[in-house]
Amino acid sequence: MQNISEFRTVIINNLRLTMELLKNQQKKVTKINATSTTQERSNCVTHFFLRLFLFTTIFSQVCLVLAMAEEKSKSKQVIQVAIEVMGGQKYLQVQNKYGQGRYFLFDKREKSRGFTYFMDWTIYQPIKSRFQIGKKDKKRILSIHNLEINKGWILEGEAKIQEIPKEEMRKWHKSVRRNIHILLRNRLKEEGMKTFYYGPEDISGTGKFEAVEFIDASNDAVIVFFDLETHLPTKLEFYSTNNMGIRLKNEIEFHNWHTIQGVHTALRHDYFLNNKKSRQLFFEKVSYNSNIPAKHFLEPKLKK
Repeated sequence: MQNISEFRTVIINNLRLTMELLKNQQKKVTKINATSTTQERSNCVTHFFLRLFLFTTIFSQVCLVLAMAEEKSKSKQVIQVAIEVMGGQKYLQVQNKYGQGRYFLFDKREKSRGFTYFMDWTIYQPIKSRFQIGKKDKKRILSIHNLEINKGWILEGEAKIQEIPKEEMRKWHKSVRRNIHILLRNRLKEEGMKTFYYGPEDISGTGKFEAVEFIDASNDAVIVFFDLETHLPTKLEFYSTNNMGIRLKNEIEFHNWHTIQGVHTALRHDYFLNNKKSRQLFFEKVSYNSNIPAKHFLEPKLKK
């Protein structure tokens, strides 16, 4: 079928035909009851109820399929509008991103511990990341994740390079797949990916948001909230499990949108853990599709 409307029309016509068959069967039951033997009446009634059961089963399944198709169509529409607002083809054609700015950490009482500077290099396909906190070499913390070769390293200052264990790489891969841009650019057509739409009436609060839930083949779920007026993504929500097996609610809010190289970009990211602010990133500079050296994502070298 070309669209849901055509599919619905065919289903309704088939249901009407089935109803007509059931009506005819019921007339036969009434007629047989008046003229037939007990055995004939019993057989006819049995056939009637079998057909009724079959009709009810098919009808419920059809309703479910239609509901899922409409939900998927609405989810797709919300996502497409958001992509257009964020730059359309220019947004979809982003291959890498460089950003720098101020990095804030918060304690359990949500009080800021001050800030340091950060630099962030990201390639989206295959996923590679180089994230550095601190400007000076002796005080910096550098983490590199390269999924093309499935290796990563952490460098603190200039003292020691530590290779990231395979299990930690696996966890990082799972977390980075929840990235808003990887979801919208790279994972929509992923095999086994399902999307579910939630309207303003389904979301507690002001009624100014709608949402799409992404559930992949491994049953990992991410909910993206969109502003009904601007159509921009405002928040990402998902659950993770820490090393003690405790389930944690993660939220990332996006603020302060500006257009950079034709791509609408959120320059402030607020991170929450179990409803408490844990960190905050303020981007002071962002560039897209720049020439990032390949060695940025390989094992770093200690300065002699």
